[in-house]
Amino acid sequence: MAYLVGYTSEMQAVQIHNGFFLVFARGEDFIPTLSRFCEENEVHWGQFQAIGTVEDVEIGYYDRGSRSYIVRSEEGPFEVASMDGNISEMEGEESMVHAHAVLSRCDESLECIGGHLRGATIALSLELCLWAVTQPLIRLPDEDTGLNLINIAA
Repeated sequence: MAYLVGYTSEMQAVQIHNGFFLVFARGEDFIPTLSRFCEENEVHWGQFQAIGTVEDVEIGYYDRGSRSYIVRSEEGPFEVASMDGNISEMEGEESMVHAHAVLSRCDESLECIGGHLRGATIALSLELCLWAVTQPLIRLPDEDTGLNLINIAA
């Protein structure tokens, strides 16, 4: 892991005692960039929180009746009022990013939207603290919900 100093056009990262602090750069595609970082740094399981600004957002919710995600696209930009998520694995697959966010419109309304974050581009910057989890966070299919849920007993 290289320690980067100053502004660059790519994500910056520094290792902390139990994980990493990441600063995403303008224009980066959030989920693929975080996924690639986790793969390159062998982070299989983790928890994260972030603040910053995003745009070109795909956000939604899981509709229990249809057993599918309802997702809408929003141009933005948005302030990230809160973002939480985890890094987990599907059995036998690579790690996956699971993120939820509350986003505030960057206008006088400050209207908030929130839900399951499927995609976002960094508008100015995104600061994220990623804590490593040492126990496996494995997702297994759940027949009752139709979701792949973490099963810590797996």
